[in-house]
Amino acid sequence: MASASSACPHVPPARPWLHLHALTPRLTPQLLRPRVGDVLVVTSPKCGTTWVQQIVHQLRSRGSMDFEEISIPVPWIEMAHDLGQDLDAEQGFTPRAFKTHCWYDHCPKAKGAKYIVVVRDPHDVALSFFSFFQGWFFEAGEVSLDEFIRGFWLARGVPASPMQNASYFHHLVSWWQHRTNPDVLFLFYEDLKADLPAHVAKIAAFLELDDAEARCKTAVEHSTFEFMSKHSSHFDERHSKIARNAACGLSANAGLTNGKVRDGRSGAGRLGVCVCVGVCVYVSISVP
Repeated sequence: MASASSACPHVPPARPWLHLHALTPRLTPQLLRPRVGDVLVVTSPKCGTTWVQQIVHQLRSRGSMDFEEISIPVPWIEMAHDLGQDLDAEQGFTPRAFKTHCWYDHCPKAKGAKYIVVVRDPHDVALSFFSFFQGWFFEAGEVSLDEFIRGFWLARGVPASPMQNASYFHHLVSWWQHRTNPDVLFLFYEDLKADLPAHVAKIAAFLELDDAEARCKTAVEHSTFEFMSKHSSHFDERHSKIARNAACGLSANAGLTNGKVRDGRSGAGRLGVCVCVGVCVYVSISVP
């Protein structure tokens, strides 16, 4: 595996968060062989991944909260090797469900598999990403929001390998071109916030679940901000953090108190994120 300095020679060695993609020994997503009926929750990071993992799991399990952390029953395919998870194994409920941050080109595909793609206002994504890393890879005041956005979030581009994530914008465009595919359900985070019951019902219909009305009622109750906050330890991604900490040279407990269930507001990023998100997006992409 390439060292951080060789993989990212343009960033200071004192910024380990800038080399996260290079330092994380993830299993390549192609090693998942999707089956007919499998569902993959697909997002760029901080676009509602955990939320939709919970919705899908609550729908298929009829409300089971008998799990330690959501990425155990709904594995994150890029981290499965690190966590000792067998991606070919049966799961406790059907359909089998997975999480991934893969852009379209690197996402495991199979005829009959289903893909729930969630996108979010990039201002809010950038702010959420910054908040998620603050207290984990750097302490408050060590890195400015502007430095983080320019040096990490906007600096991403086309992934050089399946070990890397595409930029938010490349990820969005790669999936946008397939939004009308019958095996793709394209959702907006803001719409989920505006009408959770309607979108839980839409997900249930996409998954072709029986007894959908009863399933949806419980899934909505268990996917509210209030419920997930009360059960925040189920959504803290601690197993993946511990695995990443070792790879990134951080202490074993780094970031374990930095949870994922926040206020989930829409539009907050527009107040705090500088105009570089709207003006300095230098990736050369085009939307058909």
